[in-house]
Order: sequence, then structure tokens, then C-alpha cells
Amino acid sequence: MGPRALLLLAAAASCSLLAAAPAAATLPPPETAFSVAPPEQTVADVCKGTAFPALCTATAGAQSRRYKTVEALTVLEMQVDAFAKRTEAARAHVAEAAQTASPAARAKLDLCNSLYLDVLDNLGACRRAIGFKDAVTIRATMGMAAQDMQNCDEQFRQIGEKNPMERFDEDLVEMSENCRSLSNMI
Repeated sequence: MGPRALLLLAAAASCSLLAAAPAAATLPPPETAFSVAPPEQTVADVCKGTAFPALCTATAGAQSRRYKTVEALTVLEMQVDAFAKRTEAARAHVAEAAQTASPAARAKLDLCNSLYLDVLDNLGACRRAIGFKDAVTIRATMGMAAQDMQNCDEQFRQIGEKNPMERFDEDLVEMSENCRSLSNMI
């Protein structure tokens, strides 16, 4: 390499150092570049925005340890899991209630059990929609689940008997409302 090429190379190197110096001076030191992190949310914080915050917190709170972060989507997952468990408990109660029910009520309980199976199918579709952050599908599946609970209640109104599933249905409708509220947050 000749003296002229070396001189050009040295000039280019010093120009690049000068150009980089002001840019480097404006960047924060590496240890502070990302020191401002968003505050951690708790299940209760997220649940405040739902239709039934106490129910949301009670049914999702115990599961929060399984998640690295708590935000609307993870609380929604927790709610869907709790919803499925409560639906399974309702199905177990159907079998129990049928043992002492009148023949007409027993037939309605069989229909309610079928409706609870539909709810579980809807929850499966909801879980898939959560994976895609598809809030529209989540709201639709929750609407269908709530309708199933209301249909169970209606069966007993038609025969004029008290629905032994009433408390389960109320909880499940409220849980579906919470899931809809959470879907609006994602």
C-alpha cells in the first residue's frame, strides 16, 4: 500500500471515529438504557376492569403463580381454566341432583348436562382464539356459553320447578361476562 492509500485510510478511520463519538455520547449508559420497566400488574389490578372483579380475582388469583407476567391475556386464560373447572363441577352436580329430582326435572337436568358439554366445547374454541388474540371469537364463544346457562334456567321455568343448577348457572354467566370484559382488554 502506498503512502497516499495509507493517508486516505487514516483519514477515513478518523472521520468514522468523529462521526460515531457524538452518537455514542447521546446514548444512555447500558445499565440505565432499560431501567424503566412497566409496573407489574396483579390479578386484582386486571380484574378491576371486569364486570365481576371479586369473582375474577377469586377464580384466577390462585393460578397466577404459573405465569411469568400477569396481564389481561393471562388473566383471561386463568378465567377460562376456572370456567372449565366450574362447568365440570356443574356436570357433577347434575348427576347428584338427578337422583332426587322429579321425572320432569330429571329430563331437564339431562338437557342441562348437554348444555354444559356445549359450554366445554365453546371453552375449547375460546382457548384456541386466545392463542390468536382473537377477541371477537372469544366474545362470541362466551356469549354462546352464557346462552347455554340461560337455556338451562329456562327449562326449569317452563316446568315451574326450582332449578337445582341455578347457583352454578349464575356463577358461569358471571364468569362468561368477565371473560368478555377481559377480551376487550387484549
